[in-house]
Amino acid sequence: MKFIPFTITALVNIGVGVVLFFALLLGLNGYSEQQATPGLILFIVWVLLVSLLTAFLSVVATNFLTTKTSMNFWIAALISIFVFVIVGAVLSVVGWFVSIFVTEALR
Repeated sequence: MKFIPFTITALVNIGVGVVLFFALLLGLNGYSEQQATPGLILFIVWVLLVSLLTAFLSVVATNFLTTKTSMNFWIAALISIFVFVIVGAVLSVVGWFVSIFVTEALR
């Protein structure tokens, strides 16, 4: 059952990352391929790391809520998925801005 919060959190955060990637492509419009590549690579690596970290923390939070508070697994999973999808989305937006700043700095 532990794979359910992990999978849902990871997939939703990767989906947010894909949407932000296309927004990053629009934000980097006007840069050459050579100038934009470091920012794009940074963003892709950032989103993958954030997605894996938040998915892992979602499983840990679900286990914590079920053992320490004797909460139902499904309620604990929904709470942890919701919280860590929000955390992952915020961190992905931060990575989006950092990617643009890095690309501009390397220009």
